[in-house]
Amino acid sequence: MRIRTLLSAAVTAVALVVAGAGVADAATGPGPAGADRAGAPTRYLGMFRDGEPATVATEVKTLYDVTPASVMWFDSWASGKPFPVDQARTLWRQGIMPHYTWEPWNTALGPNDPGQIHLTDIINGTWDSYITARAREFAAVRLPILVRWGHEFNGNWYPWGVANNNTDPALYVGAYRHVHDLARAAGARNVQWVWAFNNGSSPDEPYNDPALAYPGDKYVDWVGIDGYNWGFGPSWDPAADHWTTFDATVASAYAKARAIAPRRPVMIGEFASTEDGGDKAQWLRDMDRSLRSGNYPDLKLLTYFDVTKEEAWSPGSSPAALDAFDTWVHRRYMGGRGAELARVAPHYARSGR
Repeated sequence: MRIRTLLSAAVTAVALVVAGAGVADAATGPGPAGADRAGAPTRYLGMFRDGEPATVATEVKTLYDVTPASVMWFDSWASGKPFPVDQARTLWRQGIMPHYTWEPWNTALGPNDPGQIHLTDIINGTWDSYITARAREFAAVRLPILVRWGHEFNGNWYPWGVANNNTDPALYVGAYRHVHDLARAAGARNVQWVWAFNNGSSPDEPYNDPALAYPGDKYVDWVGIDGYNWGFGPSWDPAADHWTTFDATVASAYAKARAIAPRRPVMIGEFASTEDGGDKAQWLRDMDRSLRSGNYPDLKLLTYFDVTKEEAWSPGSSPAALDAFDTWVHRRYMGGRGAELARVAPHYARSGR
């Protein structure tokens, strides 16, 4: 789809948001693009790289000769930084939907530090002025944006995790709803809210079942999953083999997502494979084959974690992996664009799929 068509669809979305439409009505027209010739449902490529969002979009085009449907970035509450309205608008001018991972913590403090942000602080209103200020900036974009708040809450590595908040999932639900409601009251009706859990709970205890922390369809537009192929000897378990296929990484979590919220689309908010302990290129080819076969039909957005951090996640970690990644992102079924992506969640909300 050419940029003129993308911008036309984006302008339609702007008009509806300005007219006061809610998130579920922020884009109109037909449902998301249909199946490709092989019968695979259309998927949308998301990318995360370090750097300014608009710069990342340019880098992805240069490196992989593809324009992603979305670009994702992170920000922590304690940074106090405003939401980059101009960057978000620049992304939309390129036909790319902004994807903002909004983390309620101070990155300089440990998860259980007394000075850290915890869920009761949010519920009690300590951060209301900050939330409202950011929400007004969301609204100023006047185009749909994805906001992934408090992701991986079923892990014990973030201060907003259920495990670090009296093992009480109701606190997470209360904080999520509080943030959502304040944002909507401030006019941020262009936000599509992403509720995202890790593909495995840590600790794996009954209280940490993601289903117990679901805020409800009224508060969620997308269900997200994070999952990585950690391979052999990750930093958190140096002597163990954690190599898993793409299907083994996502299948169980996808089934859980569909059981929890069958009227919401699914995304993978973060995923990648290491090179350690197996064949990364084959991992990517197997993923491509699984997606082309029509598996996970409600999995619409896949955001690749293109950095070398704990592991060599980037597609260019080897020539073979880069070739496999390049083949995947240029498949016909991966042809969805940002304006189409913005219509996916409203389509599900209206039709149940």
